[in-house]
Amino acid sequence: MKILCQAHYDEVVRYAESIGDNSLQACLNKLKAWEQHPSHPCEIELYRDFALYSFLFKQRYPDGSLGIVGGLVYHGKPDRSGCYTMNRDDLWQTHT
Repeated sequence: MKILCQAHYDEVVRYAESIGDNSLQACLNKLKAWEQHPSHPCEIELYRDFALYSFLFKQRYPDGSLGIVGGLVYHGKPDRSGCYTMNRDDLWQTHT
């Protein structure tokens, strides 16, 4: 995983740990698993998103082409992400 917003990433990880939420780590693990796909390995690029504690991600293949582009979105209280969710249990969710 290529983290292109290290300070933001560190802040968000600290925040998730401080509130005892594991959904951020679950989302990161899912993205890392995508990188290891046996027939289509890739690298996930993580960027800062405009929404609080959120990220934009891009799936980039070895030839430079893009796969899925989406967000790793924080649905806090109040939810200021601008994204719809029916799942209020996981504060962080992957949106594509």
